[in-house]
Amino acid sequence: MSNKKNRQVRRLQWLIEYWLVLAMCGLARLLPYPMAYWLGGILGLTAFKIDRRHRDITLDNLRNSFKDKNETELRETAKDVFVNFGRSAIEFIRSERFFRDGIGKHFKIINLEAYDRALSKGGGLLLLTGHCGSWELLAMAQSVRKPPFGVVVRPLDNPHLERLVSKARTRYGNFLIGKKWGLKEILRTVSEGGTVGILLDQNVARKEGVFVDFFGRPACTNKGLALIAARTKAPVIPAFIRRVDRELHEIYIGDEIPFVDSGDKEADLITNTQAYTMVIEDFIRKYPDQWFWMHRRWKTRPLEAPESLE
Repeated sequence: MSNKKNRQVRRLQWLIEYWLVLAMCGLARLLPYPMAYWLGGILGLTAFKIDRRHRDITLDNLRNSFKDKNETELRETAKDVFVNFGRSAIEFIRSERFFRDGIGKHFKIINLEAYDRALSKGGGLLLLTGHCGSWELLAMAQSVRKPPFGVVVRPLDNPHLERLVSKARTRYGNFLIGKKWGLKEILRTVSEGGTVGILLDQNVARKEGVFVDFFGRPACTNKGLALIAARTKAPVIPAFIRRVDRELHEIYIGDEIPFVDSGDKEADLITNTQAYTMVIEDFIRKYPDQWFWMHRRWKTRPLEAPESLE
């Protein structure tokens, strides 16, 4: 097939995906919220049954991370992961209902004073988080409670969906920073005393990251946060969200993560990235059903390691 035909097919696929998502959004908004939330869980369970590829990735990740659990426990956790994703999609579509009357009704914020202390320093703030719970609501809640901030994202391949998702993500004032060319914008935001949120729980190519321990295995992790923290001296604060029930989410703000500056820049990159990663792992271990295990987190392997079978 020629490149021109490939582009035409891809554009058609993008349009079909876009209209399907629009239809889902319309249905989710038309239904009473309890029914839409229930539908999100059913869609998640259905995906668990029919999406063999992501089911296998999820189960393989869980087996290698929780070797003390039996297969029945692992499958139940995997099902809950898919259910969480389905419900999170509904919550993202219907996000305005969570902020209509402020955030007190639907969000319980734990250790907010740590965020206030770091922000009051006036030198900018780096917010460390991951794909936990309904992570899109976390960014929105922070922007409603505090000044809007920048969120580092990878733009979607589908330009129609990208416009749709970006509009929702920026509804409450947040602005998006593309991963590819975002360093200048991140440094500018932090230097002006602003906040930037960075998700640090996904696999990256070897040239973009450093290998640190994550659930007992070397995981190639983006070194950008450690580099930015070293350059700006801005405090790094962890923040995560978990769903308690249909109406309530808990947001956990962690204390500032101490920055290690030994004078050895390369060693410090690994040390600080490891510290950030351990904070993420600690949260996931408490709530394993609320992390995005469908991702091939350990895909990039150290050069001396055998090729991944994922």
